[in-house]
Amino acid sequence: MSAETQTPEQQPARRKTNRPALFAYMVALFSVAFLLLLMSYFMQQRRNDQQLIEEGLQKNASALQITQSVQKQNETLRQQVADLEAELAAQAEQQEKVTLAMDWLWRIQREFFQRRYNSARQMIEAFEESGLKPFLSAEPLADPEYRSPLEQYEAIYDSLF
Repeated sequence: MSAETQTPEQQPARRKTNRPALFAYMVALFSVAFLLLLMSYFMQQRRNDQQLIEEGLQKNASALQITQSVQKQNETLRQQVADLEAELAAQAEQQEKVTLAMDWLWRIQREFFQRRYNSARQMIEAFEESGLKPFLSAEPLADPEYRSPLEQYEAIYDSLF
């Protein structure tokens, strides 16, 4: 029977019976759509979490490189400090020997100018044994016109020996 041949009393009953099926179909479609949206949301969250992890790893790698660079610079600076300390110690030792040599020269000159020649000779011999002669400056210290400490020592040495 076709819809035209049916009586008007039969048509509303058919519409009423199709409504629950249509409603069930719509609920199923919306449920599937909602599930797809929910899955899409979770996949997006997972992707965002993955990106955050990758960015964190990149930042950590960058921080590690910076840390390694700073450690290398630190080691270089420590080595430079050690080298400078060694150089400073060598300079201090050199200066101490120069000071001792100048003290010997002063004492030898004092003995020589007070005409204590034997004492001056003994001091010259002890000075030669100490090995401090190379630490006497060959350049004048204060006045360029005056003799250097080495020249003064050699003049006294030549007059006594």
